[in-house]
Amino acid sequence: MTPILIVLVLIGIGVAVAIWATRRKSEAPRIGPQEGDTAWNDPVTPGEPARPGPRADTFADAPPVRDLPRDPQP
Repeated sequence: MTPILIVLVLIGIGVAVAIWATRRKSEAPRIGPQEGDTAWNDPVTPGEPARPGPRADTFADAPPVRDLPRDPQP
């Protein structure tokens, strides 16, 4: 009798989990922004490009870097 009760309890738990997992969620209003487009890359003003153009190389006139000492090879 005990194994039958254990099986029935396990089946009941399985049915309860399946019902809980597949139940319909209530159509409550969402909290937070409703719009998915955040416009993070839109131009700030209509005449301004979305992406900046190429910039001058900051280090073009810098002196060359000397070779740094390397770790000794084994």
